[in-house]
This record gives sequence, C-alpha cells and structure tokens, in this order.
Amino acid sequence: MSKKLNIFVDAEVLIVPHFSGIGHYTLDLLYALDRLIDNRPDVQVTLGVYFKRIGRIKSLGFRNFKYKRSPFPLRVSNALKIRNLQPFYDLFFGKQIYFFPNYTSWPLLFSKSVSVIYDLSFEYYPQYVEPRNQKFLSENVKKSVARSSAIITISTNSQMEIVDFYKLNKKDVHIVYPGIDQSSMFRWPIVEVAKVKARYGIYGDYILFVGNIEPRKNLKNLLLAYEMLDESLRKKYSLLLIGARGWLDNEIFEIIERLRLENNHIQQPNEYVDDKDRAALYSGASLFVYPSEYEGFGIPPLEAMACGVPTIVSNNSSLPEAVGNAAKFISADSITQITNAIKEVLNNKEEQKHLVENGFKQVDKFSWDVEANKLIEVFKSLKK
Repeated sequence: MSKKLNIFVDAEVLIVPHFSGIGHYTLDLLYALDRLIDNRPDVQVTLGVYFKRIGRIKSLGFRNFKYKRSPFPLRVSNALKIRNLQPFYDLFFGKQIYFFPNYTSWPLLFSKSVSVIYDLSFEYYPQYVEPRNQKFLSENVKKSVARSSAIITISTNSQMEIVDFYKLNKKDVHIVYPGIDQSSMFRWPIVEVAKVKARYGIYGDYILFVGNIEPRKNLKNLLLAYEMLDESLRKKYSLLLIGARGWLDNEIFEIIERLRLENNHIQQPNEYVDDKDRAALYSGASLFVYPSEYEGFGIPPLEAMACGVPTIVSNNSSLPEAVGNAAKFISADSITQITNAIKEVLNNKEEQKHLVENGFKQVDKFSWDVEANKLIEVFKSLKK
C-alpha cells in the first residue's frame, strides 16, 4: 500500500477581498484538486491561513480539505520575509509537502516544497512593477527558488525565463497552465447580458478590455488607438475598461478624461464587477482587445474566446502560446497596428466568425482538471 500524500497549502492568497489573477488561479486549481481527490484516500490536502481568516477559507466550499490555523497574518508574514526572520514553517505544521502558490515561500526544516512563480516581469520589466514590490519580489523569489524542491509556472515562456534567470534544470520547473471553467465562462443570452449591463450602467455596443489599470497592460496605447478610429466606429462602439486601479495610472486616467471631454465614448462600470458577472460582460462585447506589453500567460483573452468574442492580443511573451491561432496579433508598441486591427475585425464578419470558431477550439485545450492531475504528479515525484 502506497504511503499517504500529505499536502499543506499556504492559502493566504485566498482571503483578500477582491481576487487578482493569482487568487483566481489558486482558487480554481484548488477546486479542481478538490474534485480530483473525491475518490483518493491516499491524498490529504490541508489549507493553512491566519486564524482570524479561517471562516473565509471555509466559506469557499471545499469538500475534501482540512484546515489549519496559521499564527501569522499576511502583514506579519511579509514583515518577517523582508527582515529575513521567518521561522521554519514545518515546525508549526509537521512534515509534509508544502505548496506556496504566490511567488514567495517559508523555509522548511525537514519537508519538501513546491512554489508557484507566474512570471519574471519584476526582473525583466521592473518599470512595470511598483518599486517596493519589485524589491520585495526580487529578494524573496530568489530565496524561494533556492529552497523549493520544485517550481510551478504557467507557460513555456515563463519556464524558459525562470530556468535562464536562476540557472535551474528545466526538469525542476513544471508547467501547470491556467484552465478555463466553461461551466461558468460561456456565452450568455442577450437578455441576461442586458440585465447585467444595466446593473453596472453600461450601454450600447462596446470594445472590451479586462485587466488592472496599470502601465504593463498598455492601456495608454489602446486608448490612443481607439482615438484614431473613424468617428463612425467610435459612435457605434464605445471602449469599455473593466479592472481595478493599479499603480502609475495617472497618465492613463488623464487620457481617459481628455477623450471623454472630446466626446470619445469611454465606459467604466459604476462599481467593482463581481466575478459572477464577468462572463455576461464578455458576452456583450463586439471585440476584446488585450494589448499587454508582457504577460505570464494571459487568461482574459481565453475567457473572451470562451464567451464567443473575437479577440486581438499582443504578439509578445506568453500570449501567442495562450491563444494559438485563435486571435489577431498586434505589436504592443504600434498604436497604428492596434487601430487597424480593431477596424479590420469590426468591419469583417467573416474574420469575426473565423476568430470565434478558432477561439472555442483553443479554450478546449485548457482544463483545470487536467492541470490538477499534473500538479498531483509533481507532488508525487517529491515522495520518491
């Protein structure tokens, strides 16, 4: 009889009020892992979180996981990391395999660990990262890599960067892709879309962007490209921006305000968009544009494809890997290319149909259940 596989997950990333991409990735991967071990008595997963937040974790509805109370709130945890004062984590929770899903980890005395490093934007593109966060990540991810038994990342592009930057063996850096949950991310009926649009004060036909409002997402060029569209197209299609404020966003909001004063149609929801409403707002879009300067993977384009929306993305970093042949590519640095691509897709019904059909096929390649199985195989390899 094989020995039980005990996995401890540092679940602090799941207690924030509004999930980032990392929170969504972690939660959906854990839901798939929960389904996977329905009939696997040989696998036990425990989630660890600061004791005052344990109720939040339990409310997420996992069926097969146990819970342990961590003595450290996130603020204290980060302070210990910054000061290099972290105690050995397995002295609190015992010998098992530890899973750290948010770049940084804790030292362990007698256990093995797996850490997730999504990308190295903070090393290769530090200008897109808030300086204090960049310094924190640069120092602490290096420590995490040194003490991890295996690394998980989310694309071949990120795998190559991690192997090259930290001089690792490629076999120790495993790809576990994000998946798309097509039970919740699908094309909504027009009537239901209209109800959700009304709730957020959104009107008419629109070109959609989803992501944090920050420089790396290249919203400046998207806004300027939209401004260059023919007036007839701008009157017909507004530009809808959905995303939380990031950092260094003053210039972006100055452009938004200028365009509005000049009668350009820029929309933003009148409140934070609930996760359960995202599919409806994707479904209502005539076109999705994702002109990022860099992505570790790029989930929003695939979500748009799952909702039957023709999609335009940048031809850099991991984006070609994520979208395959199912999107129209542009250079992030060319405002003219972005403008022309938007114009071409909006004016060409045949191209729209082709992109939508290929989009559905591309989305089928990314399954959370398949990726959870990959994760289990990584854990199992550390038992040997």
